[in-house]
Amino acid sequence: MHQRQFHLVQQTTPVYSELDREMNHLPDVLLSYPGPLIEDGIQDIVVYLRPQSNGVMAESTILRVIRNNPLYREHFKMIYLANIPGDFIVENRIIEEHYALNLRFARQGKRFFSKTMAEIFEAHFQLPFSKARVLGAFEALEVLGMNEEELFKIWVPERAMIKIHGQTVKRYRDLFIVNYDIPALLQKNSEATDIFSMILRCRSTYRHIHAFVVEAGRALSEQGILISLLLYSYAFHYSKSPFEQILDGLGYIYKKGEQHVGAADLSFFAYLLKNGCSREEILQSVREPIMHFRVEDETEREQHLFVATYERSFAEAYRIYQRRV
Repeated sequence: MHQRQFHLVQQTTPVYSELDREMNHLPDVLLSYPGPLIEDGIQDIVVYLRPQSNGVMAESTILRVIRNNPLYREHFKMIYLANIPGDFIVENRIIEEHYALNLRFARQGKRFFSKTMAEIFEAHFQLPFSKARVLGAFEALEVLGMNEEELFKIWVPERAMIKIHGQTVKRYRDLFIVNYDIPALLQKNSEATDIFSMILRCRSTYRHIHAFVVEAGRALSEQGILISLLLYSYAFHYSKSPFEQILDGLGYIYKKGEQHVGAADLSFFAYLLKNGCSREEILQSVREPIMHFRVEDETEREQHLFVATYERSFAEAYRIYQRRV
């Protein structure tokens, strides 16, 4: 069976001259990453946020949430901490790389939908996909004559939205807008906006991780560190599956200076290598996460890898990954 390829831009690490180092800020690693822990039962959750104030306040607020809860105190440990300057993020197109698949859908809209995605669309909206005005977010800006913020702020009932393979479709008037939030995300990305990244090594289930993220987000908002919740999922992000831990690690985890932590040094990546997966197939799967899986009755189902392994343990995510076609 022909499987459509959804290509993400391959990440590269630039080489900086001494002049570059003087002119551009580099990531400031406050707590160095200790390396992978290869065992089931742990999760290396990458958390990143765009604080409205300095990152040190964000760190202390999150640590206070951990200290004040016995469960978090026992099972959560911060193992990495860094501030990534806005000019470094812009220069290296980190945001564009990280959201490459969503960005391509936002640019190409209807043309990039697979047959399965079109069928899911039709079942939800009760409308033939071929006749629907499905636009990428950037084309929608022109058609509606709106700016990025105005497009993002359009309110619609919950039933007028659906997420298909990780791509959000919002119905507005006679339009179906794909990834309406991406233009606002890119517009808000600037040299003045740093990203504060960390890894929490957790010996707990995702149920407790999700509860922690909600509590930490509330505390950050109360402290004025996250003033606007307009782009909350982008202002305060955490890895929601083991495979997303890999993607987040590739984008936001650094050694000293501009060098990324190696892919094989990320815990779940190392776990997959230990279980016989090759480096190339893992990277390809993270970059092209929409794939087909065998299901119980031996039929195939197209799904986004991160969605298929959402909030799963390492062992569960690996078993699901083994069913890919």
